[in-house]
Amino acid sequence: MADVNGYRTIKALVLDFVHQCDGHVSYTALTEAVRRQFPTSRWKKSHWNYYRYQILRGRFRTMFSNDELTALSGTRPIPSGPRAPGSLGSQQEGALGWRPVPKDAEVKRIGDAILSNIRLVISLAAGDDIDKRFKLNRWVFSRLLQDENRVKRPIKWRLWESGIHACQACGEEFTSLKGVEIHRKDESRGYSLDNCELLCRECHQELD
Repeated sequence: MADVNGYRTIKALVLDFVHQCDGHVSYTALTEAVRRQFPTSRWKKSHWNYYRYQILRGRFRTMFSNDELTALSGTRPIPSGPRAPGSLGSQQEGALGWRPVPKDAEVKRIGDAILSNIRLVISLAAGDDIDKRFKLNRWVFSRLLQDENRVKRPIKWRLWESGIHACQACGEEFTSLKGVEIHRKDESRGYSLDNCELLCRECHQELD
């Protein structure tokens, strides 16, 4: 098993683990190493899929030799496409591509009803004009994102003003709020002061 001690981030651990294994990675051994070094991490298979994809086809590819890449690619085939499986969170593949997997039956029932009404209204408003339909979809989507951001911003400021000036995962110090991201500790709950923490972008990507 690869020696994995003293890493500040899960990314650093994973990349070095792949190097030490010469690309012949055991997911079980890697998981044990991650949980030993980062016991509070929510590490799961989709996180490894993301790193493996980035090593084989993405931004980490140049950090590895051809032999390492060949060995890694032989452990499990990577589907074609712009993103690794699981990189979009809890999803499943349907006839029209990736879609969310419902975790709350009541939320799904109500949410689907709301979506059906919204789609009907947009369809009636756009008619046969596909450009108008696209613009209306984007408008509604952007406004919903703005609503969420209005909730997140004051929580982010309050956490900062409470004295949290470092990433709560790796300890990297922040000099300002620029680049600092807010993370929900319990993904089943919404944004609230007690359910949020401040993370650097790298750690936020690893935990999501």
